[in-house]
Amino acid sequence: MYIIIAGIGRLGFALAKSLSGKNHDLVLIEALKEVCEEVACEIDALVINGDCTRIKTLENADIESADMFIAVTGQQEINLMSALLAKNYGVPKTIARVRDPEYKEVFENLNIDVVVSPELVAANYIEKLINLPGIVDLTVIGKGDAEVLELIIGENSKVANKHIKELGRQKDYLIIAVYEDSELA
Repeated sequence: MYIIIAGIGRLGFALAKSLSGKNHDLVLIEALKEVCEEVACEIDALVINGDCTRIKTLENADIESADMFIAVTGQQEINLMSALLAKNYGVPKTIARVRDPEYKEVFENLNIDVVVSPELVAANYIEKLINLPGIVDLTVIGKGDAEVLELIIGENSKVANKHIKELGRQKDYLIIAVYEDSELA
């Protein structure tokens, strides 16, 4: 897949590093020359020093061939503008970072395919860990429509030492795995 990532801050760098070496053709666009030089030594990607809202920069990145455009700069206005430009070039999927969650709907109304607020995702994750203290880990799926929870059943729990069939059918949850002594049971 041919992916262009605009913005190589912490989020863009982590994403590019994760995607690098997974049979993707990556192009990274960053306005700061020093960052470009550092990243070019660490990640197998074409790194372009430029402004992702400039037509020439996008054309140098071969925007017409991109399967996906991801805008994760620190400025949501730049993310919106560059993602809209990518849409205008016919990029099939655009993803943009929004800092202020109140603008999420605006981005979606302007046909940005996926709008992400890392701050909001982290805050929601931490809130769930606080509100459900028995949770070890959780994953949100389906744009928040469902969650996969990993939790420890304490000895005093009313479901402790019971077989799944003894719990009866539940509407609110589905048990997908059980571990006993660190082994999948």
